[in-house]
Amino acid sequence: MKRVHHLHVSLTSSVRTRLTLWYLAVMALIIVLFDGGLYVSQAFLNSDAAQNRQETQLYQDSQHFEQTYKQALLAGQALTSLHLNLSSQEMALLLRPDGSILDRRGSLTSGLIQQLQTSAGQDPAMIDLTVPQRHAHGWWGDDTYRVLITPVLNGNVRIATLLVGLPLTHPFPLVAIWIIHGIMALLLAAIGGYWLAGKALRPVKMITQMANEINATDLRRRLHLKRRDEFGALAATFDQMLARLEAAFKRQTRFAADASHELRTPLTIIDLDIHRALTQMHTAEEYRQVLQQIQAENEHMTYIVNNLLTLARADTGQLVLQRQEVDLSDLALASVERLLSFAQQSHVALSTGELPELLVSGDPQYLSRMLMNLIENGIKYTSGTGTRVHVELACEESWAVLRVQDDGPGIAEEHLPYLFERFYRVDKARSRRAEQPDSTPGGQETEGIGLGLAIVQWIVQAHGGQLRVESTIGAGSLFEVRLPRLRQEKSNMTDS
Repeated sequence: MKRVHHLHVSLTSSVRTRLTLWYLAVMALIIVLFDGGLYVSQAFLNSDAAQNRQETQLYQDSQHFEQTYKQALLAGQALTSLHLNLSSQEMALLLRPDGSILDRRGSLTSGLIQQLQTSAGQDPAMIDLTVPQRHAHGWWGDDTYRVLITPVLNGNVRIATLLVGLPLTHPFPLVAIWIIHGIMALLLAAIGGYWLAGKALRPVKMITQMANEINATDLRRRLHLKRRDEFGALAATFDQMLARLEAAFKRQTRFAADASHELRTPLTIIDLDIHRALTQMHTAEEYRQVLQQIQAENEHMTYIVNNLLTLARADTGQLVLQRQEVDLSDLALASVERLLSFAQQSHVALSTGELPELLVSGDPQYLSRMLMNLIENGIKYTSGTGTRVHVELACEESWAVLRVQDDGPGIAEEHLPYLFERFYRVDKARSRRAEQPDSTPGGQETEGIGLGLAIVQWIVQAHGGQLRVESTIGAGSLFEVRLPRLRQEKSNMTDS
C-alpha cells in the first residue's frame, strides 16, 4: 500500500512568515535611517537652522570680543597682541568713533571694510553686506556677510565700534534633501531585497545542486533536508518522488528480466525441437508431435506478448473502454460455463452461488476477461491441493460485488502486497512445463506467468472499482471485486 507522508509546516517556521518578518525588519531599518537622515538634514542643512546657528555664534563671539577689546583699550594695551579665537571664515573690525581702524582680523577686503565703515554709525544691529569677490577658480561672484554691530562703551561713552561678521551659508534645498534620501532608501531596499532573496533561496540552491548530482543510475540518494518549512516539505516531496522513481526503475528492471525469462523458455524449447527435427530422422507422427509442440510454445509466447501489450497500452492510456450497460450475472455464468471443462480436467468442482441481476457500466470484453482470469487463477492454484472454486454475486448498497473463493493452499501474508505486481508468482518453483500443460477453453495457457492478476487489477481500477483479497494458509483464498452499480430504477425503466 502506498504511503504518503505529509510534513506539517507551522506558522512560526513558515518561509513566508520569516520572509515577512525579515522584510519588516529591513523596512523598519530603512524607515529609521530615512527619518533620522531627514531630521539631521532638517536640523543642520535648512536655512532657518543655519541662520539661527550663525546668529547665535555672532552674538556669543561679539560679547567675548567686546569685553576683550574694552579691557585692552582701557589698559592701553596694544591691540595687535590680543588673541581672539576666530573661526576660519569669521572676520572682526574695530573702529574708532570717527570711523578709523583700530584693529582688523580675518579676510577683510577693502570693499568690505568700506561698507563696514559706512554702516558702523548705526545702532546695534544685524546687517547683511554683499561684496563682489574673485574666487580661487577665477570667476567672479558675490559673497554675502551677516554682520553684528556692537558699540564698545565705557559707561555711557562709546570708545569704539566692533563689527563681527560671518559669510552666509547657502542651505541645501529641501527637495534635493528628499531626492538624496530617497535614492539612499532605494539603494538600501535593493541591498536588503537582494540579501533576503539570497537567504530565502539558499535552500533551493542546495536542493538544485543535490538534484543535479542524482542520476538515473543512483536513485538511492536523498536530500534529507531537516527543515520544518515549505522548503522542508519540498525536499520531503522530492525524496518521496525519488523513492517512487527508484521503485519504478526496479520494477521496470525486474519486469524486463522476467519478460525476457518467460519468452526465452518457449524460444529455447522451439529451438531444441527444430534442431532435433533437423538433425535426426523421424517418422511422420514424430514430426507431427514436434510441430504441435512448436505450435503450443508459439501460442504461449503469443499469450505473453498480448498480455504485455495490454498492460503497456493500459499504462499509456491507449486502451479506451467501450462502456455500456452490462449484467454481471450473465458474464459470470458465461465464464463459469466456459471454464467448466478446464475445472473438470483439473479435478476441481466449479460451483456458483447466488447470481442476481447486477447492472454496471463497463466494457463487457474486459469485464469478461477479469472474470475469466480470477476463476482460472482459482482453478489453477486449487488443483492438486483443494477441491472447490465458488463464484457468487452480491449487492451491497451502491456496489455490485463479485466473489471468487477457493479452498486451495492459500497465500502467505508476506506475498499479499505484491500479488498484483507483474510477473510476481507466489510459488516461484512452479515449472511451466510440469504444471498443467493443457490449454484453457479460452485458448490461453494455464501455467502462471504473473500477468493475469495485474490485468485484473487494471480492469477493476479502470471501471472505478475496488479489488480485495483475503487468504489463509491451508484454508484457501477469497478474491472480491466491487464495481459501481447502476441504479435499479434505471433498469426497471428500461424493462418497462
